[in-house]
Amino acid sequence: MMRSATAYRSGGTRLAPPVPGTVDGEIQKPAWFWLVLWCLFVLGVQPWSSRVAAPQGTTGSTNSVMKGLLLGAIFLIAMAATKPGFRTRVNPASSLYVLYVMFAVATAFLLAEPLGPLTRLARFMIGLILVFLLWRPLVQVPERLVRAHLWAHVLLAATVVASLAYAPSQAWRPLSSLGTGYRLQGVIIPMLPPRVGEVGAILFGLALLGLLCRKLSMIPSVGLMGLGVVLVALSRTRTSAAAIAFGLVIALIITRKTWAGRIASLVVPGLIGIAFLTIGSLHTWVLRGQGTQQISSLSGRTTSWQAVLDEKVSIQTAIIGHGLGNKRVLLRRGEGDIDVMAIDNSWLGLYWETGLLAVTIVAIALILAWVSVLRAPTPYIRACGALLLGYVTAASLNESGLSDLSSMTVHLLVAAAICDADRIRQRSRNQARALTR
Repeated sequence: MMRSATAYRSGGTRLAPPVPGTVDGEIQKPAWFWLVLWCLFVLGVQPWSSRVAAPQGTTGSTNSVMKGLLLGAIFLIAMAATKPGFRTRVNPASSLYVLYVMFAVATAFLLAEPLGPLTRLARFMIGLILVFLLWRPLVQVPERLVRAHLWAHVLLAATVVASLAYAPSQAWRPLSSLGTGYRLQGVIIPMLPPRVGEVGAILFGLALLGLLCRKLSMIPSVGLMGLGVVLVALSRTRTSAAAIAFGLVIALIITRKTWAGRIASLVVPGLIGIAFLTIGSLHTWVLRGQGTQQISSLSGRTTSWQAVLDEKVSIQTAIIGHGLGNKRVLLRRGEGDIDVMAIDNSWLGLYWETGLLAVTIVAIALILAWVSVLRAPTPYIRACGALLLGYVTAASLNESGLSDLSSMTVHLLVAAAICDADRIRQRSRNQARALTR
């Protein structure tokens, strides 16, 4: 009979065997395993719209059974691949999102039909726990998570390009009442044009930072940047173009060491903006055939925003909202005409769905994420975090998403996680240097 291994201290004290999973060691699974897992996770949170084949409609998402099964399968695989007694790290922004989910769960029981909101919140919590599970293999070395996030968007972009060959007639969406012409959308993975533009924008931004910080070589980075620009251009998504420009400006400003570099970071985007207003083809792309009224109302968004602000609600509804999933407002026009419009603003959507308290929690989470970005010691990680948070900050004014497990929420969580991990890594290095002296 074999005896179990027994450890002794120098004084002869007998020690019990180590608990499995509590001893530091190498990651058992190969790097590509966690990369694929993250790509599937990003694919699972991407808004799959059931209205892709429809001729018109605003942005939105359908929480299909397939998405729920995919997220559940990813969670179970991550649990099975993670060693018992694993170490994790919950950064302040993520902890506030956990608080938001708990608050929304408590208020959901006050609704007449709580099953729908509770299902969405369960999916949200699974996504948060999954990020915590991936601390050791991905987040602890933040460059790994940035690389995984980049390749996840390469995968999404590839499905959009493949849609052109798979179903070219469905891949082009007519603008109809929102302008003239067509916009590129995803068919293999159903994505409306704004989501295609978001994928292209994030792909372009991360590839550009990878090139500038020498994390990617010239040929692949230029190829990925070109693919990103094509997706933004063909989807004709002005929000994504403006949001990624804002994110890049912030990223360059906070990473430039000289005033000349910071000024150049402002001058170059300014010249690009002037080009959009003066060059005919770029000006046409911005207008999309819309009139002055459509441009000034942001394609009708301000109508729903004004309806949310003008709605008279009770104090309880103002605090806890109308219920998660209610991203639309009912408008009555003229002689009883009724129209339903998407809110398409993350902050007004948060207020409408889960109330003022939820708006406060998520706003503090965003502020703490920005604090983590500014404190990140590595320029590349700080730039990537600023890019993602800058995109979320700008796009949240014109798109919904921060109240749910969406692609924008994932960008926020990724930015907070990598910058928090980068600061912890630097602190550990400083402590190690102090011990060696």
